Amino acid sequence: MTTDIFSTSYSARRKELLALVNQMRALGAQNDLDLPRITVIGNQSAGKSSVVEAISGITVPRDAGTCTRCPMECRLIASSSPWACRISVRAEFGRDGKRLEEVTEAPFGQPIDNKADVELALRKAQFAVLNPDIPFSEILRASAQDLKGMTTEKSMAFSRNVVCVDLEGPELTDLSFIDLPGLIQNAEPEVVRLVEEMVITHIKGNSLILVAVPMTDDLENQKALRLASQEDRDGRRTIGVLTKPDMLGHGSTKATAQWLDVIEDRAPRHFLRHGYYCTRQPDDDARSGGIEAKEARENEEHFFRTTSPWAKSTNPAKFGTRNLIATLSRLLVQVIDDNLPKIREDAAKQLLSCRQEISSIPPLITEEPATHLLSLLTSFCSEFQNLANGSADAAELIPAHRQSYGELKKAIRRTAPNFVPFAVNQKTALFNNCLRDEEDDPVANVPVNGRSSMNLTDVRKHIDQSITRELPSSVPFQAKASLIVQFQKEWPDIVETCFKDVESITLRVLLKMIELLTYSIVPRNFIKTLMEEHHRKCDQMLEATLAAERMPYTQNGHYLETTTQAWLDKYKVIRTGKVAPLSTNKDFGASAFATSSTQPPFPFFSSTAQAKTFANGKPSSPFGDVPKGGTQGTFNFAQQTTATTTRSQSTGPFSLSESDFNDLEGTKNPGTIDEKTLQEITSLLVKAGVPVSSLNPTDLVGKLAPPDEYETELRVCSEVRGYFQVAYKRMIDNIPRFIDLLFVRELARTLQPFLIAKFGLGTPSANERCASYLGEDPAVVARREELLARKKRLESVERELDEYSLRI
Repeated sequence: MTTDIFSTSYSARRKELLALVNQMRALGAQNDLDLPRITVIGNQSAGKSSVVEAISGITVPRDAGTCTRCPMECRLIASSSPWACRISVRAEFGRDGKRLEEVTEAPFGQPIDNKADVELALRKAQFAVLNPDIPFSEILRASAQDLKGMTTEKSMAFSRNVVCVDLEGPELTDLSFIDLPGLIQNAEPEVVRLVEEMVITHIKGNSLILVAVPMTDDLENQKALRLASQEDRDGRRTIGVLTKPDMLGHGSTKATAQWLDVIEDRAPRHFLRHGYYCTRQPDDDARSGGIEAKEARENEEHFFRTTSPWAKSTNPAKFGTRNLIATLSRLLVQVIDDNLPKIREDAAKQLLSCRQEISSIPPLITEEPATHLLSLLTSFCSEFQNLANGSADAAELIPAHRQSYGELKKAIRRTAPNFVPFAVNQKTALFNNCLRDEEDDPVANVPVNGRSSMNLTDVRKHIDQSITRELPSSVPFQAKASLIVQFQKEWPDIVETCFKDVESITLRVLLKMIELLTYSIVPRNFIKTLMEEHHRKCDQMLEATLAAERMPYTQNGHYLETTTQAWLDKYKVIRTGKVAPLSTNKDFGASAFATSSTQPPFPFFSSTAQAKTFANGKPSSPFGDVPKGGTQGTFNFAQQTTATTTRSQSTGPFSLSESDFNDLEGTKNPGTIDEKTLQEITSLLVKAGVPVSSLNPTDLVGKLAPPDEYETELRVCSEVRGYFQVAYKRMIDNIPRFIDLLFVRELARTLQPFLIAKFGLGTPSANERCASYLGEDPAVVARREELLARKKRLESVERELDEYSLRI
């Protein structure tokens, strides 16, 4: 029993697959996805149009020269319904050759039920494609002769836009293909290039390439076959269709034998996986006589059955249009079926990517410009306010500021005075320039020789040179004040560096926010203007703070007194030789000695000039002279010091050398207390009821040591060193607080009113001004429209795929 072909499951699935791809192509999905297709190509006059007519069953326009000037997509559906034809025009490209954002497929004329009317309708449709400025209605009313007169200078020679032909009928096979203009050589170079690029574009990827090759020409001369070979090097997608076998003369025995070898796969040089098919189409006389498709196929089959050598071929399935059509339909359905999962996956990925990119572009503004701009500014300023307040997501602002403040602390701490409690002719012990409570601080816990230093001989000389009208045995306040100013000389640069770092971090965060397309409306120069204003105000406060520090003063007398005493005790115990083992941080202990004993040493001065200034008895400061007269009352040292009347001869500034630390043996420092004696004293104090539990050995040794010949110098060093601790703690708190208060938080507080004023919101012309500010970059507008159109296409593709999945 014969089964009706239209009721078979294979036929139904084939129809569904072809309809799915055709619909996706009508949506313009070929712009985004590699849709399976059959592309018909060939050299001009290769018989390609005859093959297209044979497959489709319709007559295509035939004129002298090139007859096909734009792609023609034929979509065939086998149906029990009467034959019908519908023509439409798909616009994918503009006049400039660029892809349109939205692909449209518009019907061209009414459905056709008479095959004789198709040729003129196709001619008109192609004319419409080549003349996009002329309305369809005007072209449809024109005759073939009228079309010639309607051609203008604006008419295009070729176009990438497509004439779509939907055919349905009982004699058709489910199939679709794209017929491209024939490759030409004798034309303007740009026209030749346009056609060639069109062919190359269509034969890439999932395209089955049907190449028309005339048997009257040498196979090596076929440019279409060469282009196919470039894109399909293994010949897996290419199918050859040989035309005009009836044009071979009876004496062309060698030529027919060579063509037979090609058809029967005995020509390795020209191997194609799907081989070559040979067809014979009606000649001009038969076509002009109106031969029917059925008769043409019967004549073709008779020719191959009766004509040698084709009649004796071992592969008769390679002859005839019907065999070709059956193979093309089967292969196309197979390619679609094989690639459908990949098409679905690619569509989903591209849709996700498209949606993500759309979300990164500001949406189209639909509200009043002033209202929209105010909303943007409010959101922008609120976001920065949250960052400045230290919200959880402020990792790029406040934590970065804290790092800058940490560097400020380290830099200020490194400016601590470096006093060595030994005279120039005494051997010295190595110790760290910190008290016990700073031993865990890697910045503070560094060897005393890590920086330029000042010994007791230098201090004595400095005191002597500072005496003016003071009474005997009095240490001038100027002597201490000038030493204090010296350790502050680097502070302005340190503070400036910190402020610049904070300002740079803040600007970087704001500019990063602006780079987001949401806030790109905010001009960078507006932000920089406001930052400069707050920079000036904050800088004034920082300068005032530094200026205030140049005048020694504190009400933190208890801390100054205890710290001064702690340093005095430390210096004294160092002089006894009872120095605990060093515990230095490895980051700062790369070298035990800062300078060579052969180099000219200086106190903690940054230049030789400053050292000479002290040597001449004229302390100097980069901030101006230290105030004289009546200034002692502003600096409450722990106790008044007196100068000793006995001075040893100074031999110049002092600097530590490695040899000074090599051997303490033989050094007789005044007041040396050995370990045994120290234990006995401690025991006696305990028995006497004196509390000694709070005293560490260093404090106890320092307090029990007898008067030192350098007692005055030691006390001056201790007072200056103690005051550094007071000023250092003030600076590392106050500077960050002022920067944060007067710059960062003030910037956040004033940002919104500043921007509102700058944009002129609230003024009578606010809407006009805001409209000009909100005028979008044309590139952004174009990109948004392109993405929205692409999103629409891909969403439509997904719907088609989903509906197909439900039907099968």
